Formats: sequence, structure tokens, C-alpha cells
Amino acid sequence: MIAAMILAAQVTPSDAVAAYADCLSSRINADPAMIDPPADVAARLAIHDAALKTCAAKRKSSRPEDAAMFDRVDASTRKVLEDPVAAEQDDGDLADAPKP
Repeated sequence: MIAAMILAAQVTPSDAVAAYADCLSSRINADPAMIDPPADVAARLAIHDAALKTCAAKRKSSRPEDAAMFDRVDASTRKVLEDPVAAEQDDGDLADAPKP
């Protein structure tokens, strides 16, 4: 019982964070404009913002302790759409990234 309480008290990302990240990724990738990603940063960020709105319910129904992880997911997906070249340099190959 004590072990269960200790494990429950640990602040680790819940499955909700992964589900939220999957939601964002799938919504962004499902957007027809992402077949050939727009060169315009504002257009790519509009796709990101639309995905955020669509996935907001997953975030609202989660633990308060996960807020920082949700913010990291948001920042990471935004970074990739905002500057794909920099994201590729930082995080690996993004072969389908729009060329500046």
C-alpha cells in the first residue's frame, strides 16, 4: 500500500501526454496542406493552431502535474513547423520539410 502511494505521488508524464502528442501529430499530418508543406511560416503555424484547438479536450482532462509536459509537446511541434531546418539540425532528419 505504501509503495502504491509513493508511485502515485511521483510526477511522471501520464498516458494523456502521449495521447495528446499523438493527437497533435495526427491532426497536423492529416491536414491536406501538409502533403506539400507550405513555405509560409504563418500558414504552417495556422495548421498547428488548428491542431491545438482540436486536441484541447485531451489536455483539459489530464492531471495538473502534466502541464509542463504538454507545454513541451506544444513547443516542440511548433518548433518543427516554425523552422523545420533548425528542427532537423537539432532533432534529426525531416526530409519532407519545406525548403526556405
